[in-house]
Amino acid sequence: MDAEINIAVLDDHRMFLEGVSMLVASMDKNYAVHNFHVPIELLNALETGQKFDLIICDLIMDQMNGLAFVTAARSYTKKIPILMLSGINTSPPVAEMISLGANGFVHKSSGNETLGEAVQCLLSGKRYFGDFETDQNHQASTAEDDDGFLMSEPLPTLGKRQLEVLKMIAHGASNKEISNTLKISENTVKSHLKQIFIAFGVNKRTACVRKAQTLGLI
Repeated sequence: MDAEINIAVLDDHRMFLEGVSMLVASMDKNYAVHNFHVPIELLNALETGQKFDLIICDLIMDQMNGLAFVTAARSYTKKIPILMLSGINTSPPVAEMISLGANGFVHKSSGNETLGEAVQCLLSGKRYFGDFETDQNHQASTAEDDDGFLMSEPLPTLGKRQLEVLKMIAHGASNKEISNTLKISENTVKSHLKQIFIAFGVNKRTACVRKAQTLGLI
């Protein structure tokens, strides 16, 4: 009997989540699909050691965008392949996806066969970006943001709590407000901020938020 293959599908748009899940489940009788509507639920599952053979997630989500999710997920596991989906009309940030540790990308306008091919590629240990990777290779090797950060360099890896702190300072929250909301001490907040600043190579909140926005982390 063939082994069960566990696939996690994450999308905060329920109709699309259910559609993708049904499609993936129909591809192979051994695919066991697990739905996650909230990014933090999947991150919690990874934190507690739940095993998946593949993660499929949307690039654009309300609570946490896909790039931020990949960053957080990679703080728990380096091995599980991650396939990103999106229906954006602009060129997808493939260089950033690769830098953060994503293993593939499929546009939502692609046919079912393309998604199936991507799933099989990632499960076999390969990556799948199609023509998108070719289109962005040259741009990624030269593009810089306003602070001179090379977009092709490895991007900072932040933990789940650090991402929560980062999102709150982006909304102007004080250390005390962050402390009360996350139920951690102000010293712990300061420690997280210090690590975030070090990771981004900045020393001010405004620069930190600008860098995070440039990288697509918030």
